[in-house]
Amino acid sequence: MGYVQPTEVQSRAIPPLRSGRDLIGQAQTGTGKTAAFGIPMVEKIDPAQHHVQALVLTPTRELCVQVTDEIARLGAFRNVVPVAIYGGSSMEKQIAGLRRGAHLVVGTPGRVLDLVRRGELRLDRVHTVILDEADRMLDMGFIVDVETILARCPRQRQTALFSATMPYAILRICDRFMDRDAEQVSVRPEVRTVDTLRQLVYYVAEQDKVRALIELTEEFGFDRLLVFRHTQIGVDRLAATLKRRGKNVAALHGGLSQRERAGTLASFKAGKIQFLVATNVASRGLDITDLPYVVNYDLPEDADTYVHRVGRTGRAGKEGTAITFVGEWDLDAWDAIKALVGGEIEEGELRLYGPV
Repeated sequence: MGYVQPTEVQSRAIPPLRSGRDLIGQAQTGTGKTAAFGIPMVEKIDPAQHHVQALVLTPTRELCVQVTDEIARLGAFRNVVPVAIYGGSSMEKQIAGLRRGAHLVVGTPGRVLDLVRRGELRLDRVHTVILDEADRMLDMGFIVDVETILARCPRQRQTALFSATMPYAILRICDRFMDRDAEQVSVRPEVRTVDTLRQLVYYVAEQDKVRALIELTEEFGFDRLLVFRHTQIGVDRLAATLKRRGKNVAALHGGLSQRERAGTLASFKAGKIQFLVATNVASRGLDITDLPYVVNYDLPEDADTYVHRVGRTGRAGKEGTAITFVGEWDLDAWDAIKALVGGEIEEGELRLYGPV
């Protein structure tokens, strides 16, 4: 199976989940959380009962397939059969998988709810529900679907929620649909950057950021660039501005359909798009081994987010450059981030503020 020693989230989450308790887990991707909920879930399934006994909700098709593959490996020795349910793929094949007696469903909220309403997916005998990357589902507008699905599951069930962040809407779901004595697990990943990453900071006023980005494009000759902004509106505005300036640019955020996001990512990976402007959550799982440049157009909220963002470049031993814009009101937050992340951070200078 490839497991030698449990990760922190696995050692802290598996015992309460095995005992039947609800669990709220704050953990990033890459911490081993799929096995943390997958092992107890697979152990509870009765292979002799050929109906859906467990449900895992994920925000994207990519994560759905990834989780399904890992659950299939975990459940192979017990003959547990999972099925992946997501949009943008043949509904007929997914229905056929359900009708063959799948024990477990991993799915995106929209397609799961669609099949529930069609009567093809019954949730009345589900004993375990997992919400994976709940904040990402919130960002992508799926929370109402998630709440509808939870309301259709039996009240007597075990529920586990995993999320990198805990905004109010996620806490509300915990309050409405989970036991008040749910186990709470918080795992912070090690905050550090890789040696192959060159980090630069530019001190720039908010109104000058577009000009700064254009200047750095000329200086560095960005062939492919991932630019981070905090909000969907910010992403759309910057993408539109860059497009007006003749740049080959696309936006990536939770307001786009799954098919649009997949198409945009494929085009960016293939080099058909030069600039990709994205929110934090929409870019999770973005795996491009040779991405040369990342720009933090908006300062990350904390060191974890900084490391996540800049970690999209400098991967697999290849060199990468991460550039961060810091404004007047960001100075305290930037000092806090610098104190936690590793590696040298160079201070760059911009021609727009005078001779360099």
